[in-house]
Amino acid sequence: MKFISSYIFRSMCSLLVGLLLLFNAEQMPALIVRLIGLLFLVPGVFGVLVYLYGQINRKAIVRPAFPIMSIGSILLGVLLEFYPDSFVTYLVLLLGVILLLAGINQFLAMFVNRNVSPFSFLLMFMPLVLIGVGAYCVTHSTKAAGTLFKILGGTCVYYGLSDMFLTLRTKHYSRVFEREQKKAEEAERKAREAEYVEFEVVNANEKEQ
Repeated sequence: MKFISSYIFRSMCSLLVGLLLLFNAEQMPALIVRLIGLLFLVPGVFGVLVYLYGQINRKAIVRPAFPIMSIGSILLGVLLEFYPDSFVTYLVLLLGVILLLAGINQFLAMFVNRNVSPFSFLLMFMPLVLIGVGAYCVTHSTKAAGTLFKILGGTCVYYGLSDMFLTLRTKHYSRVFEREQKKAEEAERKAREAEYVEFEVVNANEKEQ
């Protein structure tokens, strides 16, 4: 199933991010902020270059508007690139919100698939951990970033493993459910065939009489 593959891929990405944060808690936050800054800086520079080319090329029929958005993107990119520490708090806040949403998503996934995959109160512990850590990071985002990123890293690893477990569990029970459904359909088909044969025999006997 394609959606199963996408869930596994998401879990692997979470594991990777978690391990990077866990073992590089001091360096990784600034690096992530710089990467985000680069994502703003590159398209901003490209937008300005397109504008300048449009001004130089007098033959162009359509001229690009003054690149306000691109300039703003460049300014934000420069700030993120050269002053990443100022934005680390917001990164903690963002990751905390993502963990909150991940926990809620696990709850919803368990609820939606309750008819296929047996619901267990023990499994509720998994999303509760994510929601708890996410809420903690959101409410304590101004505390020491290094410690928070280690907590976030460990929780991302936990999320990757728990999400992979829940995905594979759902996949297993969905296959069992499909097999049982096919058996039930086959039994129903055979019952109909038996009823039809019996009906034909009864009709044949009545005609002979």
